[in-house]
Amino acid sequence: MEDVIMHMHVCMDEWRDDTWMNGRDGMSRVEVPASRNIIDSTDKFITDQVFPSRESVFEWAKTIGRENGILIVIIRSDKENCPFTLRCIPLSVGEGWKISVRCGTHNHDLLDTVTGHSYLGRLNEEERKFVNDMTKYKLAPRFILNALKERNKANLTIPSQIYKARSTYRSSLRGPYTEMQHLLKLIQQENYVYWTRRRENSDVLRDIFWTHTDCIKLLNTFHFVLICDSTYKTNRYRLPLLEIVGVTSTSLTFSVGFAYLEQERQDNFIWAFEKVRQLFKSETLISKVIVTDRDLAMMNAISVVFPTSIHLLCRFHIEKNVGARCKQYVKKDRQEEVMDLWKKIVYSSSVEEYDHHLQHFELVCADIILFVDYVKDSWLTPYKERFVNVWTNRVMHLGNTTSNRVESAHWRLKNMLQTSLGDLCKSWDAVNMMLKNQICIIQSSFQKTIKDVEHGYNSSFFQSLHHCVSRKCFKKIDKQLQRVKIVGTDKTICGCSIRTTHGLPCACELAKLQISGNVIPLDSIHVF
Repeated sequence: MEDVIMHMHVCMDEWRDDTWMNGRDGMSRVEVPASRNIIDSTDKFITDQVFPSRESVFEWAKTIGRENGILIVIIRSDKENCPFTLRCIPLSVGEGWKISVRCGTHNHDLLDTVTGHSYLGRLNEEERKFVNDMTKYKLAPRFILNALKERNKANLTIPSQIYKARSTYRSSLRGPYTEMQHLLKLIQQENYVYWTRRRENSDVLRDIFWTHTDCIKLLNTFHFVLICDSTYKTNRYRLPLLEIVGVTSTSLTFSVGFAYLEQERQDNFIWAFEKVRQLFKSETLISKVIVTDRDLAMMNAISVVFPTSIHLLCRFHIEKNVGARCKQYVKKDRQEEVMDLWKKIVYSSSVEEYDHHLQHFELVCADIILFVDYVKDSWLTPYKERFVNVWTNRVMHLGNTTSNRVESAHWRLKNMLQTSLGDLCKSWDAVNMMLKNQICIIQSSFQKTIKDVEHGYNSSFFQSLHHCVSRKCFKKIDKQLQRVKIVGTDKTICGCSIRTTHGLPCACELAKLQISGNVIPLDSIHVF
């Protein structure tokens, strides 16, 4: 068996890895220049301990070195550096190893601290595998580093080494493929449904649309409402990401599909929405309601691809835009009053009420005609049917009068991305992880509906609905029951909006059932 020579040096650029190398018995000792300080650390490394392997010798030597400001490496050349040298000697076959000091002196000052030194912070194989696994599951670098130090209190890894290890891991996954080739490979491996569109007479992709097979199943089950919006800062190329989502009966958001678009033009949106339309199993399942912001290119595309769907505009973003103009045109002490008048217009429950509130708004704001003109010309005249209550209450939007659901989906995706400068593969990986989590949560919500009945709905009045409708449904019916004392059986007072917007029995319907002593029939609940 051969012995091993270990060497100390503080400049690690010449020692690129910690691979064991065989030493040579005839290796000459390096002379210590007289001009340098001589520090002797022989006594620190003298031991009679017998080690089971040469790896254990090296670990022991590194530990003692760290405690004394010394970095230990395996000798791999005859370059003249610090003369300090240890020798690892096998006793005999299978009987262990011993360590001896060949030269215990140093020709330089020792380190005050080894913290932050790149060599000592290098990852071993087990740590590298841990970093790869955590990178795969989207754990942020700072949390990976904290976990490593929790697992090993002596760990000296620094953040830059974690980032380098993550980058190396991602490069190894891609192999010889280009970024786009690797992206398509990932999509195919996970059995996604996808389409791509190329530039004319070119192999350059313009747009790409993808969705999961489970998302297609959810779409064809809960097809009544779609919510669409684009988000940005998800990739280094600044490509907009179009996301389309739907809503389940348990009031959870599910992703219908994603598309990276070359540009946000009508042509690009038409192509993406045509792919969405192909996901429906039949024409009868085409969504009845679609909610978006006022993006004219997207709105025009929807009118082309889904001409029979009712297109609503996000009420939240409209209010935000009106509020910004209010601050621009209206004095500060009047802004709250003016915005209250605006909200009364938006939440009008009848055409007569709408006309009354609009007239009052014009009268109060007669001295700020620019603001009145903006509100009427930009929103009320062209789009009132798409966001004012009296008109939106006539369609089954299931409570979705804003794009908040898709905005929340954007937020979850960006939390998983951790950076806006990643490539398309990293972005897709985050989408894939988000979808798997999303589908798992949705399936769990269905199981709760089937198995459990909340205590508050155990009465005989709800018995025909048990295990058949969602908890969200029970809660909405319960809110209508609380209105019964005020509404009674009077339809005028009731308004019956929940019947048209959600397909659920309203307060006056429930009052009639209670008077007649009947339970809520299952067929009074919309199939959604």
